[in-house]
Amino acid sequence: MVKNISNLLQKGNLTPKERYLLIVQADVIEATTNKKTLTEADKEALTSWQAKTSNEAREWNRYNEGWKLSGRAGLEAEMIYWQTRTDHYRKNIIDMDLQFYPYYREQLNALQTLKKIKVVDIKEAVEITNKQREQQLKGGVDFDYAIYQLAFESLSDDLKKDLKTLYDEVEYDTEYLDSEEIIANLFNGKDTLTEKAKEKIAELVAERGYNKFAKEYQFYHYFADIPIMEIAKRWVKEKGIKLSQKQYDRLEKIKAGLREKIEKAKKDKETQETALKVEKNLKERDKSSGENWLLEDNIEEILEYYARDNKITVKDIIKEACLRWLDEGLLISDYSPIFNDEGKDTYNGDTKHTHSKIFKEWLKAKDKARETLKSLITKGDLKTADKTGQDKIITGDSLYNFKSDYKFVKDFKERVDKYQPNLGLVYADDDPKQKGDHLDRELLIADKDKDGKPAVISMFGMSIKKIEAQFNRNFFTETKKDGETYLEFKSDEVEKVFKEIREDLIKSYARLLAFSKVFKRLSKTYEAEIDYALKERVKNVSDFIDQHNEHLENALEDTRGFGVGFGLYKKPLKTKDDLFINRDGILPDTEILTSWTQKFEDILGDDF
Repeated sequence: MVKNISNLLQKGNLTPKERYLLIVQADVIEATTNKKTLTEADKEALTSWQAKTSNEAREWNRYNEGWKLSGRAGLEAEMIYWQTRTDHYRKNIIDMDLQFYPYYREQLNALQTLKKIKVVDIKEAVEITNKQREQQLKGGVDFDYAIYQLAFESLSDDLKKDLKTLYDEVEYDTEYLDSEEIIANLFNGKDTLTEKAKEKIAELVAERGYNKFAKEYQFYHYFADIPIMEIAKRWVKEKGIKLSQKQYDRLEKIKAGLREKIEKAKKDKETQETALKVEKNLKERDKSSGENWLLEDNIEEILEYYARDNKITVKDIIKEACLRWLDEGLLISDYSPIFNDEGKDTYNGDTKHTHSKIFKEWLKAKDKARETLKSLITKGDLKTADKTGQDKIITGDSLYNFKSDYKFVKDFKERVDKYQPNLGLVYADDDPKQKGDHLDRELLIADKDKDGKPAVISMFGMSIKKIEAQFNRNFFTETKKDGETYLEFKSDEVEKVFKEIREDLIKSYARLLAFSKVFKRLSKTYEAEIDYALKERVKNVSDFIDQHNEHLENALEDTRGFGVGFGLYKKPLKTKDDLFINRDGILPDTEILTSWTQKFEDILGDDF
């Protein structure tokens, strides 16, 4: 902007174009910065002049007409924006449901679990608890497991503590030490493994990750100290599989959602402890690279897609990768088995004894426990029975009636006498009326209706119906097809409104992009940023699109972390139609761009 307009005006050497541009530039500066660069006298001097030639008059009129037309174009763009804004907020209630759908899903899932509580009268409750007791007695204790339990309780306190440092659940979970024993036997006193032994270990590792009940592969399992997740990540890196930017963006959203959830939970005394644990885990994962975390979160999908496309199984992939790693140092330089590990350090801290010493003492304790139990069976104090034709069990009756201070015997008696609602599936095969029924569910002693469900007048039944009704007031439901879960609209009318507004959002953005291109050319013509207002409108509509996608993505993938820890989003939900908006793929509206370009060219000619 020229500082001394008065001097220029006195010289009289300003062209009509220069005069008009000074006025426009001053208006733009005042509108964007609230600073005045021209006085009223300056404006009067710039506009109240007499053209000396017809060319000067035409030049002034050309810029004046172009400026007036830009006002009409700006007004049309404003109308498009405000209609778009109205439509966007019109579907705000649907977007809110999408944003909080994972929360609704979590609560409805909890309600479905509550509804599985078996409603009984007092007589049925006694019958069921007695039947579970009978089943427990029939089940007895597996002979090998009894050896394990007796061996553990016979160890010194130091060795027990060391074993728990190696593996938290070692007192009752045999998997870890059994796996270590298998590996030790396969080494057979040597420093290296035979090819046959490697094949066996790879097969066992691959099998360890497959959950037969859930019929899915679980990557956070271990075989001994071998982490299946690390085998999978190693395979992905060997294959050169790259993660997408969308996956990185999703990770950041999940982390942000988790942090928000943690902060809310920390304010409640009942959830503080859990919140602090989740926060610690989050910080630990943050120490590793984002790619490492992201790879773990997407590992299941990556391997499943690869297995499907190559007509193999995830187990095949893990076995192949494990074999390759065994050839390259697994169990030698990486994740050494405890039988030949002279170290004391572990993830949970240092052990008092070396790992090899702990393992040797464990094998001694097992041998002694085996002989003790065999002796008791020989004397008739305990009895055994075939379970599968090969495995043996110590019968429940003999254990229950055996008088001893052994902890595993006391534990068995306590289990028999205590009703355990979450024990597992127990079937009353001897009672045709209850065949296939769960005898070990949580029980609710309450009034029942004729269908065996909580009566409406009961406190439980009434409360469940009220809570369920509250969380069912959203616009969405789920359907399953071909192993996939789809998020669908409950109402055709709501779906129609949502899709219409989505299409209008796309069209409006395209129209505003067209006006944006026109105004960029006008900004060059008038040598001022006259598209400042339109830029803001385009940015706002761009944000509307981002919000649309974020709400939808959250509903499908729980990017805000509502379902974390509940297993609700092991696989993202899907929609039958593509409801997302590819903002970057939207092009300026051709009709508007052509029409308004022609109008300005007709007025401004080569100056546009």
